[in-house]
Amino acid sequence: MVIERWLFVMKRSGLLVLLSLLLAACGPLGLPSPTPDQKAIEDTVRARLVATMTAEVPPVATPDLAATETATQAELTASTTAPVPAATALPTMAPTSTATVAATEPPAPTETPAIATPTPTPLPTATAVPTSEPAQAGATATAAAGPQILFFGVTPTVTLNIGDRLTMEWEAVGDKAELCPIAGPGPVELRCQEVPLAGSTQFVIDEEAMTYTDFGLRVTAGGLFIWSVVKVYPQCQNLRPWFFANPPQRCPADVAHQSYAAGQYFERGLMIWIEDPDDFYVFYRGEDEAGFQTFDWIIDIELKPGASEEHRVGEEPPPGLYEPVSGFGLVWRGEIEGVRADVRERLGWATEPEFGFDTAYQCTTPSYPRMWDCFLRGPRGEILLLHPDSTAQVRWLWQEW
Repeated sequence: MVIERWLFVMKRSGLLVLLSLLLAACGPLGLPSPTPDQKAIEDTVRARLVATMTAEVPPVATPDLAATETATQAELTASTTAPVPAATALPTMAPTSTATVAATEPPAPTETPAIATPTPTPLPTATAVPTSEPAQAGATATAAAGPQILFFGVTPTVTLNIGDRLTMEWEAVGDKAELCPIAGPGPVELRCQEVPLAGSTQFVIDEEAMTYTDFGLRVTAGGLFIWSVVKVYPQCQNLRPWFFANPPQRCPADVAHQSYAAGQYFERGLMIWIEDPDDFYVFYRGEDEAGFQTFDWIIDIELKPGASEEHRVGEEPPPGLYEPVSGFGLVWRGEIEGVRADVRERLGWATEPEFGFDTAYQCTTPSYPRMWDCFLRGPRGEILLLHPDSTAQVRWLWQEW
């Protein structure tokens, strides 16, 4: 405390000394000597200064230096460890070549900094290329867009004779165009012809064309291909005609087969026997449980043990109806190998005795393996269309043409 007070007095004494020096300096500068009144004022001032210097100085409260140092250290520690307010935290930004950061304007404390969402650049649509026909390098821009067929036409679509001509016209976009005849399963590759992407040509109908069902334009680009197909009906009336009027618009596979035949009508169907080649046909009228109108085709006739044409069922037919005899009787009673056992049940009794007639048989030129359409003249001159249900040939179907 003594040291503190001494320092305080020295500060005040220094003021007095400074004032004395200033007053003393006035003489040498040549200022006029003070008047008695001025001297009295100076004496009064000097006396008051001396009184002030000699007066008792009240004690001055000084802070505890150790406590002050501790408090200061605590404040420094708190300031270094205190979290930065969220309002002053700047968002992290991904660097870009054009970004400009404003150092003096941080975001407002209550606002979430906006993040710019980039606009995605659309990618080109990828086109799958079949492995069987890989895309070639250097494909044109048009080919990259895929093949296109702008037009494909065939006239006429129905021809009558061998030697008739088909006119084909087309326009397409791609790398390559081909004209192909089509028969059943697909294009006849050996007869496909590469053509310009636009043009016209003629095709002369020959006997091989009798199997064609369509003509197609195939266009390839970038390893992909598309088709445009037109159905055609080539005929061969100058080569071999059909045996009946209003035939299908197809060429028959052969000339008509003529034969003597026998027929007999039943309550629910018809039987026909053809002398050459000794085949039986049993036509069931109406749909079966699967929704089909079927017939049985009996070839390579083999009788069951004990079978005889003289056998009878031993029943009297209803009035106006008949029991079939001879070969029809063997089929009706189920005495032939491979014949279904319910022929009688499905056909019923005969509605008239059997009778003979002349028949004809002819089939279309097949365009698909195991698929055919055949035509048979019935006992009353009706034309019966016969064909398998599918390539599996599970059942035989029929209808009147």
